Amino acid sequence: MIPLVAALVVAVVLLGCAAGPVLDLLRRAAVGPGAAIACWTAALAGTFIAAAGIAAAGLLAPPGPGHGLLSRLRDCLPHHGRLATAAAAVATAVLAAACAAVLARGLPRLGRAVRHRRRHREMLRLVAREDRRHPDVLVLDHPVPVAYSLPSRHRAIVVSTGAQQALSAEELGAVLAHERAHLRQRHHVLLLALDLVHAMLPWLPTVRRARARLPLLLEMAADDAAVRVHGSGPLVDALCRLSAAPAGAGALGAAGTPAAGALMERVLRLEGAPARPRRAVRLAAGLFAVAAVAAPLLTGAAAVAELAATC
Repeated sequence: MIPLVAALVVAVVLLGCAAGPVLDLLRRAAVGPGAAIACWTAALAGTFIAAAGIAAAGLLAPPGPGHGLLSRLRDCLPHHGRLATAAAAVATAVLAAACAAVLARGLPRLGRAVRHRRRHREMLRLVAREDRRHPDVLVLDHPVPVAYSLPSRHRAIVVSTGAQQALSAEELGAVLAHERAHLRQRHHVLLLALDLVHAMLPWLPTVRRARARLPLLLEMAADDAAVRVHGSGPLVDALCRLSAAPAGAGALGAAGTPAAGALMERVLRLEGAPARPRRAVRLAAGLFAVAAVAAPLLTGAAAVAELAATC
């Protein structure tokens, strides 16, 4: 049991602390934004799984009160000394309170984000109209050029009349391809999960770095999808025209993150010669992503299984 918990602690240290600085180098390395996103996501998921496994082991290990709930054995605690039982009860209470505090900080934030998106969609139903040329687009009567996507079953992309007037047909097509890539690749869900993990584990370096790096990588991934259909020229021109417009709450806009440096980096990347990711690097990134999730998951499952059979 102790080696399994120690392995989970090592996983939290490696993925939650050491992986962030290493993965930070992948943003400009020739791995492609898709592989970098997979590595960051796997590091976050592995960190969360390992931390949850440690909390479960602390709550369920004998002679803690949680062990009796798991095994349903009422005769377990009497086999342990009173001092050990009392110490385990205090430790369990402290750990349970810490877990409750973390959940209390993270879950309400997730609920607020979902409610903001719902209110945004309800507002759009009142003020926007359907685009006859595109079945997934709503048109917003506003002179500021705006284009963004918001998760919805029907017409998830919003384009203002100002954007329709400012963009050429090819540029508008590139913007729509960019937003469709966001929706198809579930980038909105990933950002929600990232915000939740950051609210629950904000002190881990990997989590802090992921919150700063992932939004730009998501924009780059959507850029690549649009470039494959329309080329880089129309997308670059459209990004420059839309750069001054803010995106809606809970939405992903084509102009991406508001930082001028991030937009400039995307434009320079699109204007430069595309670097094809090396096969060996992509293979290494894939192996890391699988191992970062599988190792903590299997270790945590083994720890819980051993606790269930131990009194």
